[in-house]
Amino acid sequence: MASDVTNEHPAEPPAGPSPDRRAGASTDPGVPRGVRTAGMWCVWTLAIGAVVYFAVQLAVVLGTVLLTFLVGLLLTALLRPVASWLDRTGLPRLAATWLVMVLFLVLLGGVLYFLQQRVAREWTSLRPTLVTGLDRVRTSLVDTLGLPQQRVDSVIDGLIGQLTGGFGGGAGGPGMVVTGATTAVTVAASLVLALFTAFWLVYDGARIWRLCLRIVPADRRAAADAAGNGAWHTLGGYLRGTTVVALIDAIGIGVALVVIGVPLAFALAVLTFLGAYIPVVGAFVAGLAAVVVAFASGGLTDALLVLGAVVVVQQIEGNLLQPLIMRRTVFLHPLGIVYALTVGGLLWGIGGAVIAVPLTAVVYAIAVALAGRHGDEDPDPRPRGLRLRAGGATRAELSSPDGRPAGGPSRRDGAAETSGGS
Repeated sequence: MASDVTNEHPAEPPAGPSPDRRAGASTDPGVPRGVRTAGMWCVWTLAIGAVVYFAVQLAVVLGTVLLTFLVGLLLTALLRPVASWLDRTGLPRLAATWLVMVLFLVLLGGVLYFLQQRVAREWTSLRPTLVTGLDRVRTSLVDTLGLPQQRVDSVIDGLIGQLTGGFGGGAGGPGMVVTGATTAVTVAASLVLALFTAFWLVYDGARIWRLCLRIVPADRRAAADAAGNGAWHTLGGYLRGTTVVALIDAIGIGVALVVIGVPLAFALAVLTFLGAYIPVVGAFVAGLAAVVVAFASGGLTDALLVLGAVVVVQQIEGNLLQPLIMRRTVFLHPLGIVYALTVGGLLWGIGGAVIAVPLTAVVYAIAVALAGRHGDEDPDPRPRGLRLRAGGATRAELSSPDGRPAGGPSRRDGAAETSGGS
């Protein structure tokens, strides 16, 4: 009898949260929901701003150390694939690492020696040639186009001052000698530390990465590993692709300068190669230098020919080479590139501008990897089978992963079982 009563009058489910609580309303009637939400946003914004501020201050204080470590990472991205290939051929890992490092140092020394012998004279002549070209540009802008003399002088004199300082014009006193010696020692120590970092990352990078993963919670370790691998492949692909594109750009513009008859063609080709590692800005500066040198040596006709050659080479690079060679790396919008270059230049100068874009690409690759890994997950935190109907019904719908009802009989099946059991 008790069972019949229980079947006829089932126990009512416990009352759920009130509509106001389900809607997320504030439990304090004195604080409107909008004010409470705005306050939370302000708190989180201030917290994030404080973290960013202290991170920037730390980057400024430890700028040399961080820059050296990042240079070591870039060297590792270049050298590790070669060491891995030698390792697969049967050479012990330690021997492969030493061989790669020695070959890299020999190659670097040979390139620097060749540049010193071949480019030194042209590089010394590049500054006065650029100054002469800028003076001719000043005359053309004032006399031919009728631009204000004072404004043109301000811009041209500023550029000449930058060129004079950048190429080391002028002799300094004892203070300048001490500063130069200190800078040389700092650069040498940083280079040794970067090579030391690259050696150990090439030799034992996998074990170092596993040690780093140990500090990550176990449930997040797989996601962190995937994000790290994606960032590493992005860095290596970006660096190798940029080197290939820079080499092709330098050869193309160098050949064009030789054909047109512009002096200092080899030095300008080297400048084009180096400028490719600073996207957007580097190509513009190298192209502008080539046009100014052509204008100083051959006049307007040569300058226009060089300008056309630079535009053609850069269009081929942007529309053909970049998509073909760097299709597997992360695409960055030019606006993001410019801001990354600005921040890197403000923090660490030219070195910061060089590493700003690959560092931004790595951060973006990590974000994409984490978002992609969690993007396949269902945004509803409740169990997969427990969902409210879209129409607003209050009965929980139990569904299997393939979408069919599961976990209990339907209303019709339940009625049949009741009638059969009675």
